[in-house]
Amino acid sequence: LKLLQGIHPEAVFSHETAAALWGMWMPWGDTGFSPVHLSKRRTDGGAPWRQGIKGHQLPPHAKILDRVGVRVTSPAWTWIDLAGTRMSFEDLVAAGDSLLQRGNGPAGQREPGLHPLSSVEEIKATIAARPKVKGIVRCREAVELLRAHHDSRPESLVRMRLLEAGLPEPAINPVLRMSTGKMIQPDLAWIDLKVCIQYEGDHHRADKVQWHRDIGRDRTMHQDGWVVLRLTSRDLESHQWQAFLGEVRQAGPPFPRTESQTMPS
Repeated sequence: LKLLQGIHPEAVFSHETAAALWGMWMPWGDTGFSPVHLSKRRTDGGAPWRQGIKGHQLPPHAKILDRVGVRVTSPAWTWIDLAGTRMSFEDLVAAGDSLLQRGNGPAGQREPGLHPLSSVEEIKATIAARPKVKGIVRCREAVELLRAHHDSRPESLVRMRLLEAGLPEPAINPVLRMSTGKMIQPDLAWIDLKVCIQYEGDHHRADKVQWHRDIGRDRTMHQDGWVVLRLTSRDLESHQWQAFLGEVRQAGPPFPRTESQTMPS
């Protein structure tokens, strides 16, 4: 990328490439680097063309930042560009949630001082400054569903699907004090109902220390009357998700009925 920046010093990495550079949660991984998305202002020659590059025209008011030594569109600007791609609505929300990760969370520990990458206020201001861009209607709908403090894309997807199923919105990574005095932070929780959801990524299974820690955490919560529902990536598959929803609805006291949210395509 730095070589391309040298060839096109006035150009800016944008769209999926910018998302990959910012570490945004994307449904298709790091394919933002093939092709590379590169933008130029009209005054700088317009959309660039070169083999392996997808060119775009950049408006004069685009916010440009430095990331790992190259010019890149800001996180909020990049997120709005993603709304015009093949990304689904729930994936768009997850990508937006990734901009709001905690400075003291896992992402903040990996890259101190970088997170959160943006704020809901900044994203809304950027939406207002781009009223005619492709996908702007989806952005206006999705920004209202963005939430801070998710630590992973699957957590965000689970929250969205719970809302779509008509369940009340759970708290995200709340800090709970157990009767033993121990502080526990479940991924998602209905605190009043004492029901929580823990997403178990592959590292929970592969890391023996993490595995024992998870067992101890769940045991402590069970002793305090909590229902702990654990799920993996397999439970997010369409044929498994309905079964998991059944577990959620059967857990503990009855969940209050809320209006299900139909997510735009």
